Parts: sequence; structure tokens; C-alpha cells
Amino acid sequence: MWWEKASDSANLISFNEYPYLVYGRVSTEKDEQVSSLENQVDICRNWLERNNFEWNEKAIVIDNGISGTVLLARAAMQLILEKARKREIKMVLFKSIHRLARDMKDSLEIKEVLLAHGVRVVTIEEGYDSLYEGKNDMKFEMFSMFAAQYPKSLSVSISAVLAAKVRRGEHIGGKLPYGFRGKDKKMVIHEEEAEVIRYIYDLYNNFGYGFKKITNILNEGLRKGEVLGPQSKDKWQVTTVQRILRNPTYCGVFVLNRYTKIKVGGRKKQIENPPEKWVTFKDHHPKIISIEDWEKANNKEYTSNKTRITAWNEFRGISKCSECGSNMVIVQSYKKKKDGTRTEWKYLKCSAYRRSGEHACVNHTPIQYEDFREFVLKRLKRKGKKISVDFGSNFHDQKKAEIKHLEKEINIIEENRKELIDLYIEEKLITKAEFLVKRKEYEENILRMKDRMFVLQQDEEVKIDISNIQEAFQQLENTEEDLRHAFEILIEEINIHPEGNVDIKYTFEFKGK
Repeated sequence: MWWEKASDSANLISFNEYPYLVYGRVSTEKDEQVSSLENQVDICRNWLERNNFEWNEKAIVIDNGISGTVLLARAAMQLILEKARKREIKMVLFKSIHRLARDMKDSLEIKEVLLAHGVRVVTIEEGYDSLYEGKNDMKFEMFSMFAAQYPKSLSVSISAVLAAKVRRGEHIGGKLPYGFRGKDKKMVIHEEEAEVIRYIYDLYNNFGYGFKKITNILNEGLRKGEVLGPQSKDKWQVTTVQRILRNPTYCGVFVLNRYTKIKVGGRKKQIENPPEKWVTFKDHHPKIISIEDWEKANNKEYTSNKTRITAWNEFRGISKCSECGSNMVIVQSYKKKKDGTRTEWKYLKCSAYRRSGEHACVNHTPIQYEDFREFVLKRLKRKGKKISVDFGSNFHDQKKAEIKHLEKEINIIEENRKELIDLYIEEKLITKAEFLVKRKEYEENILRMKDRMFVLQQDEEVKIDISNIQEAFQQLENTEEDLRHAFEILIEEINIHPEGNVDIKYTFEFKGK
């Protein structure tokens, strides 16, 4: 049988006879130190050679810098599954189940797809080989469970170590907040920056200034050389001031376990834990401001008891300032009349100017949001009437051109392969050895090109949501509805100039009628 071991080198199983793939994955630089790609490949190569398989460097597929808990982002693994479905491979080798996946559901799903298409699965460290295990899945499931539990156990262990370090007053890594420096694993006060922190709290608590007013004062002092700027930035911003006033680090408090990562739809997402899960350490490091000052800043009554609701912006992320490239955001305002009634409106403003004033950007001529929306709708409807949209080639022309080129190259090689058969069988112009070498070269080139085509197509499927442009144009007729989705499909970017001029860049290719 083809799986029986050979007694000498003459009976090596060649790659062409038994096509296999060797899968490797590392997720971080730290992971690279203990389980490098070279190490994984070397272990798999050793197994192949011991079992009398011919080694082939081209059989290696790699997911580099991608977590084993996130299947959707792993293009190399998706390629393996696709080749299994096409029955182009007979075996896949993994150094361990940890490399295959660290989510039990993903591990079992990958194994089922491979086995269902006749692919032999080997994980070397666990000694699992589907050829000999048969239908006994207990071994694989047990090791998959251990692999899935490993990152959770590791997380608990790391949390315990971090908590011990925090109890000793050590800084546990990451960027230190403004006003602090690291020394002998401890947080120490940077006095010049600390003076700015105290100044911010004084302006907020004792003068009653808001975030924007404080930001303007700091930037004016920065311009005159009287105030230090924030780390890694050339000016103060509203969000920076807000973070400083909300950060308990400045009163000597350190909060552990505030955030966690969860898996949503095959991808990781960071969320904030409920406060009852936070672990708070008081007097962890020197205070820049007193606890009383911090509590006063964070218990302050704001201008209104009502919750301010940010206006819905159908152009968020699409409309940009032409001067600095920042997003244009909605600012709400109102005017109260003598009779008690008030007129409300909302207009667009550069977010950088809104955060930091003239130190960041220029003030735009006010454009009311409703007027802007009506203007964009008219431009789009006019385009929809005047152009003929080529829906088959609107997106990712470069990738489609490469796919088309690959298809052409494959057809040429196929023709060459047919001519090669004629040269060998009919015209007898080449030897059998020459024929086999050239045929192998053609087949490898075809496989390589098909793999590249798959990766290009897979990349589009995973990362790009291509919506129907024609449908988006139709949605524009319902002007009373939320048209955010339609705007996203039809518009790549809108640049708004300070004087009110607007440039629109569309996502679609068109030809004039």
C-alpha cells in the first residue's frame, strides 16, 4: 500500500505521488521565540524523512503573525481547506494542534473538512495520525481541548503574575501616562509634566473651565513656551485633556483587569469589563494630584442633567477636511428666542479644529448638515442619470487584472503541456526523462498560479463587502430614510474646503452616455 514505509531510498514516496502540505503559524514575536517557523518546519521535515517521504520546500504554507484563535483571518489555512475540497492534497502536517488552532470548535471543524475530503491529518507532538486513529476522535478532541484551554490558563497565570507585580508597586509594562517615567520598575513623577497635570485640574476644578477652553489655554502656553506639550504630539487636544481628568492614575490608583478580549464572529474584539471585575490598587505609585481633587473633577455637575446624544452622521468617516484630512463631524447648536422657543440646527466642523482650535486647523465656513446632505444627494442622482455603470468591474481592478493574467498564463502552460505530449509520444524528439521533468515543471507552475488566484479571491471574500451599486442608487430615492449604507457604497471620500467648496470622489467607474 502507498502508506507503507520503504526499506531503502529507492522506495521514497515522491511529492507528486503523495502531495502534502506542511502548515506553520506564529502569532507574536514572543511566540516566535519558543515556536519559530523554522522549528515547526524542521520538525515536520524530520517526520516526513523518517517516514520515507520526499521533502519538498514548496509544500510549506505559513500564517505569520496571526492568532490561532482567529480562523477567518488565516489565509494559508483557508488555502489548505480549499485545496482539500478540490482533492489536490492527500496529507497535512502540523507540528502540534496548538499550531492548527487554539479554539476547539475551529480545530474540530478543520479536521472534519480535511477528513471528509480524504486528507490525512498528522499532528506530530501529540502523535495523532488520522490514518491509524480511524474513527476514534477522542484523542484529537482531548488535545484540542487542551490547546483551547492553554491561552485561557496562560491568561489566568499572566493576570496573577501582573497582580503580584502591581502589589509590589511595579509598573507592568506599556506606555506610561503623561507625567510619569519608569525607574527601577517603578513609576516616578516627571515634575515638569506633573505641573501641567496640576494646572489642568486647577483650571477644571477651581476656574470651572471646560475641556475645549483648557485645551486652548494649554496650546497658547505651548506656543509661548510656557507649557510642555503632550508626549509624541505637537499640540494639546480635547481628548487628551479629557483622558487626563478621567485617569485615576494621577491620584496614585492603578486599575487592573479593566479590559478583556472576546471572540465575535471569528474575530477578536476588546471590551471594557464591568466595574465590579476591576481590581483597584490604591497608593500603587506617587500621586500627582490628591484623591480629593480627582474625585472633585469626576463628580462635577455638567452643564445639563440631560444626556447629550451625538447627532447621527450619515457621512462619518467619508467627509474629510481638505486642510488636515481629519473627519468632519456634526456640531449641534441652538438659538433661544424671547418667547422661550428655540431654533436648533447642526452643522459640519473639522474634528481637529473642534478638539484643539486654530492650533490644529482652520475654522470652516458653517455648512448646515441638512443643506450638505441635500447637495450630495443631488450630485449623486445627477451622476446616476448621466452615467452607465459597469457593475462587473467597479472594484479591485488591480486584483481582477492579476487573476485574469494568471488565467491566461495557465492556458498558455496547458497548451505547452499538450505540445510536450506530442513531442514525446508522436514525434519522439525528447526522452522520457526530459518529458517527466518538463511535465512536473508545468504542473508545479499551474498549481502555484492557482494557489495565488485562490488567495486573491479569498482576500476579497474575507476583507471586502462588495455591495450592489445599482441598489444603492435606487435607495437614494428614499430621502427620508437613513442613507448611510448607500453613501458608503457610492462615495469614497468627500473633501470639504474652508470656504465651503466640496470635492466628491466616487467609488464607481463610469462612462458617459
